[in-house]
Amino acid sequence: MSEALMTEINIIIPVAVEIIVLLFIVLLDTYLLKKQKRIMLVIIGLVILLIVHELLSFYYTEIDTSAFKRTIITILGYSIRPAIIVLFCYIVDDGHKYIIEWIMVAVNIAINMTALFSHICFWIEDKYYMRGPLGYTCHIVSAILAIRFLGISVIRYEQSRKIENSMPICSTLLIFVAVYIDSFGGELRFFQVPILLPVIVNDCVILYIWLHLQYVRIHENGIMTQQRIKTMISQIQPHFIYNSLNVIGSYLDEPQKAENALENFTGFLRGSIDLLNSEKCIAAAQEFKTVEHFLYLEKERFGDKLNVVMDIKDTDFYLPSFTVQTLVENAISHGIRRNKAGRGTLILKSYKEKKMHVIEVQDDGVGFPKKIDWNDGPEVWNSIRDNTDDHSHIGLANLSERLDFMCNAGIRIKSTPGQGTIVKVIIP
Repeated sequence: MSEALMTEINIIIPVAVEIIVLLFIVLLDTYLLKKQKRIMLVIIGLVILLIVHELLSFYYTEIDTSAFKRTIITILGYSIRPAIIVLFCYIVDDGHKYIIEWIMVAVNIAINMTALFSHICFWIEDKYYMRGPLGYTCHIVSAILAIRFLGISVIRYEQSRKIENSMPICSTLLIFVAVYIDSFGGELRFFQVPILLPVIVNDCVILYIWLHLQYVRIHENGIMTQQRIKTMISQIQPHFIYNSLNVIGSYLDEPQKAENALENFTGFLRGSIDLLNSEKCIAAAQEFKTVEHFLYLEKERFGDKLNVVMDIKDTDFYLPSFTVQTLVENAISHGIRRNKAGRGTLILKSYKEKKMHVIEVQDDGVGFPKKIDWNDGPEVWNSIRDNTDDHSHIGLANLSERLDFMCNAGIRIKSTPGQGTIVKVIIP
């Protein structure tokens, strides 16, 4: 065995050990979602193929100088690299099909396969690699896909600005550096193995760690969320139950009204208990039904002082329990009931907009202490969180966190002091 081949093997061995250890860890991991585990296993499988490709490529260059065999091996390597980057995109954001990206991967494969019968991409001559007019196709496609991966990673970071969400960005930047060195930085390369290979292996480890950090944060916030819900229910139900029983008692001489009020009261209690026992996101239809019972009783309680308009056009999605309940109770208790007249209108809407599910709660109450516009960002939530005297603000801040961690959703607010508030929940 030649000294050069031994050198390449010694370089590849640590990379191979790293990816094989990661393979066993992923196989034994019970915390990853099934889809995440499948994607990670496919990526690891492709990386292992890439390692085998590097060994065979060197072998057919230095020992068995078969031009045809080396051409096949080179096509394999150039085909795998862009596909791995697309799969990285799925790890960070699996909400897209990435059709255009896969078309680019397919075009790259097709162009490289022309090496079997033409020199348009590359060819092997006297064991040397010769680049044709389209010889940089793999590098260009990989760079474009890396830009796409960077864009997805930046968007994910901007959605929460959590420090761990900078990890995918770092992994993308490593790909850019590797592609540059492999393409144009010949003097920076100290051995034949492409820099992109160890970078991709280490990116696999980075993204795996990132997935676990996401799980840990969601789990921690899930525990906090359940505690907040239980606390909220313990605070809401006593006074609401008392007020509802008063409403029912006032209708004792009107059997039909008493029956309707009792049906909505028991419906609300039953729905609240079901929602409380749910640790995951629940069907929107279930949430809206419980809220409908709540609003019926509030309407009966306040009479013509409260006008309720419901326009529910979209229920085909899931959301954290008590999302709408929190919004409508805040609108009534901290908005409408606090204005000078003690009366007003609550409008509850649900609709689809640009493939997003939108819940909109609008009231004409007192509004927030300061004007808030749609474009206001996280700093608004920080100021709300600091205003501990207003429990409605704390409730919205907590709800915003729950929506972010449980279904990657967000809240937008527009409020004018003395005129009212519009709150939108936007769920992908």
